[in-house]
Amino acid sequence: MGRTSKDVPISVAMDKEQREVFADEARRRGLGVSTTIRALALERAIQIRDERQLARARHWQTQRMRTMVDRMDGDDNPAIDQVEIDRIFDDAEVAGRGKRKS
Repeated sequence: MGRTSKDVPISVAMDKEQREVFADEARRRGLGVSTTIRALALERAIQIRDERQLARARHWQTQRMRTMVDRMDGDDNPAIDQVEIDRIFDDAEVAGRGKRKS
C-alpha cells in the first residue's frame, strides 16, 4: 500500500464534535489527526471485511453440516438448534482471535 503519484488525499467534512472525537483519539495514540483517521478507517474496514468473510464461512459451513446430517439420517432430519451452531462458531472465532493476536 505504498504511496504512488496517483494517490490523492481524501477530504471528509466533519463538524466540530466529530473532529474532536478524532483529535482525542489522536492524542491518546500519540499520532497526528490525519494519521489517526487513516488508521481508524483502515482498522474498521479490515474488521468489516473479516466479519463478512466469517459470516459467509459460517453460512457455508452450516449448509454443509445440514447436508451431511441429511445424508446420515436419510429423510429424517432432526432439528439442529441454531443457538448450538452459533455457540460452536463463536467459540471457534474467539479461539481464532487469540491465535491472530499472538
